[in-house]
Amino acid sequence: MKKEFKPLKVDNVCNLANKEFETIDPLIDHFLPGKGLYLLCGSAKVGKSWMALQIALCISSGMNLWNYDTKKKEVLYLCLEDGEKRLQDRLFSIASDWPQEFMYTTNADPIGNGLEEQLEDALKEHPGIGLFIIDTLAAIRCEQNKTDVNTKNPYQGDYNTIAPLHKFCEEHNVAILLVHHTRKMRSIDPFDDILGTNGLFGASDGAFIFRKESADTDVKLHLRSRDMEERILTIRFNSTLSHWELVKENTPVEDAFQTDEDLKKSLDYLKEHGSFDGTATEFCNLIQASKKPQSISGKIWNRRNDLAKLGFSFTRDHKRDATYFTFARIEQPAKDPKNNKNGGCYPFYDYLLCNNIIERYPCGGKKAVTSSQSSQTA
Repeated sequence: MKKEFKPLKVDNVCNLANKEFETIDPLIDHFLPGKGLYLLCGSAKVGKSWMALQIALCISSGMNLWNYDTKKKEVLYLCLEDGEKRLQDRLFSIASDWPQEFMYTTNADPIGNGLEEQLEDALKEHPGIGLFIIDTLAAIRCEQNKTDVNTKNPYQGDYNTIAPLHKFCEEHNVAILLVHHTRKMRSIDPFDDILGTNGLFGASDGAFIFRKESADTDVKLHLRSRDMEERILTIRFNSTLSHWELVKENTPVEDAFQTDEDLKKSLDYLKEHGSFDGTATEFCNLIQASKKPQSISGKIWNRRNDLAKLGFSFTRDHKRDATYFTFARIEQPAKDPKNNKNGGCYPFYDYLLCNNIIERYPCGGKKAVTSSQSSQTA
């Protein structure tokens, strides 16, 4: 008996080239696309929920997130681990007024047991929703999901857990930001820190990973997605204003030297000293490299063009007794005063949100204040 099957739908790439697809604008330029499933991951109490609230407030009000333009849309925040009282306290801390487009709920069914239908019903009632924030993944895992993860194929179990949410985003042209945790043991790649298997990252369209370095108050926010360039942002939580502030925005070239410990040490040394001329072993000892000189030599050689963009030349010379490194600062040509522009991709601003008025001040201007402070300074 011939087995029935569904035939493949085959087309040629010439027809694909002539197709026109709907363009979905990002919700936050260079940060959060307008469609897809994205993970927001970090260790316990690092500030994930504060970031989720800040993103929700910016999108629902149309206010820029740091230096990034925002597309105003309705937001539904599924606050599933905190009750209304804690959510209210946080809202009072982060702003003095809140847009009607910022909605919330404190209960939802698990994935596969009603959640998708609840999200679809919410879209029918509020068709302007562009972003769902689910805080957290653990709160919407059903018992069957948990069992699947513990089977012989935990990757498939994790993948199947959130695949329905990815399908929902594709069908309805919306974005979901799913809050989740990272594991205690760190990996070399920050995206391997996501609690669970790679199935979660595989089923999503991208992820944001909080990574705190030692006792430093600054946090590295690693961004990787299918539709945007991979980047690293340095952010800091302002406990007075109860929001995250952008401290540094690396270029993609700088990011390459931040994700590798030895490359970062090499760049830091050159920024401080400007040059080096000596053996590879001497250089590795100076930067306290974690790998052998041969490995460091290969790493830097492969990144020599990126290093040049950061202002340093690199040459190496293999001699009988040792390999020699020569680093030198590249003198930048003088800027034409006629083409004088502010550096960086985006201007930095401070914001004051009070009484439905968002005032924007250039760097060095008036600092943002809390709602209580604003009433005192008015």
